[in-house]
Amino acid sequence: APAPALRCCRCLPNTYRYLVGVEVLRSYVVRVPVVPRMNTIRRSSSLLLKCRVSQLTGTRRLPPAFQQQQYRHRFFSSNATNGKDNNDDGEEDRLLRQPFPSFVEQFKMFPVGVKRLWSDIQTYIHIQDAASTATNCWANIPGNNYYDKRHHWVPRRQQAFQRKLIKELQSVAVPVVGYVAIPVAGNAFILLAIAFPKVFLSWHFLTSSQVRSFASDEHWFRIRFHHELVDCIWGTIAACTGQGHGVGGSIVDAKSMRKQLEIVEEDAAGPVIKDITPLWNMFGPGSGLDNVQALPQQHVLTLARSSDLLRPPFDVSSFLLNFIPKSWTARQVERIANAIVKDDRLLLLEGHHANGCESLTAEEVIDACLLRGLPSKMALNTQDMRRCLSNHLSMTSQIPPTADPAQQRSFLMHLPALRESLVAS
Repeated sequence: APAPALRCCRCLPNTYRYLVGVEVLRSYVVRVPVVPRMNTIRRSSSLLLKCRVSQLTGTRRLPPAFQQQQYRHRFFSSNATNGKDNNDDGEEDRLLRQPFPSFVEQFKMFPVGVKRLWSDIQTYIHIQDAASTATNCWANIPGNNYYDKRHHWVPRRQQAFQRKLIKELQSVAVPVVGYVAIPVAGNAFILLAIAFPKVFLSWHFLTSSQVRSFASDEHWFRIRFHHELVDCIWGTIAACTGQGHGVGGSIVDAKSMRKQLEIVEEDAAGPVIKDITPLWNMFGPGSGLDNVQALPQQHVLTLARSSDLLRPPFDVSSFLLNFIPKSWTARQVERIANAIVKDDRLLLLEGHHANGCESLTAEEVIDACLLRGLPSKMALNTQDMRRCLSNHLSMTSQIPPTADPAQQRSFLMHLPALRESLVAS
């Protein structure tokens, strides 16, 4: 019955711990495996949490600043379909000009954001369950032949959805858990999240203008390290091969490299190179750049600061990065590079580079640009970002299929900074 369920959800953490303890003790006494009973516990706790969220949310009328949020919420839906029906750049650019919501509007919309976040968590679980099913509707989608059949395969859009949700949960976990677990005092976590939205809120709680503004701030922070990263590139090459001018001479080396390249055009990310072979050869064996793990410590730190690794507040996380072992930082950078390699491969298989990424949703374009270090500045419209992503895919499609994975990861992580250094002055 609804009433007992709502009464139970007020003490959800204690109820969940009680159920787990009882089932573990019972399995020990009667020698019954715990895992099947834990699945039942998960479903029961899921029902209780759903009741808790429904109780907190109720039926609310969306404030004016969030009335278009329902439209934007479909942009990154894992069930979105390709095509212009779900891709309206004009509407997205109009939403970007809206002012930020007031404090009261943001406070009222927090429970609705919790409900959307919970819905996405359930979608994540459904994707995992579908991937573990032997026969599903993804069996004949292009791309699954590139992966070992013994592993669970998930299509590109669902993979991007899961990757973004994990990234967002790192920011929003503290205020949401505090708000849901503590019935009255949990409202203090709402005040904390609204006071620092860039740090504690995911896109479920934000308007389109906030999402683009925060993405722009992240991009501007990263490009602060591009010049230093290019210095590290030429410094590493000079130290390993004796070629180039090394640190401090990166401008001379970039101008010399530009003469060897055939520039087709320039977009917001830099020159679009027809043949990337000269750049690719820079990262070959013996150059010192062919493996992120082998880079000097300062080089790895600069590469991490210019990548998708850090979370806001960026200045604080950038400072704390100095106290983390280089091996851990290099592994995290390679994890991001692996995500770029996989996403590029699937986007190319779907042919998005040929149609200018027109069938991607606006939210997917923003996420793809942030992942790769491509421009996401407020001065750019969605069409400019599609153009940057399409040109990036056209260049990475020239990477040999048999390329060394370590070299490919290093090349993709350095490519945005290299392209920016090649801009004609």
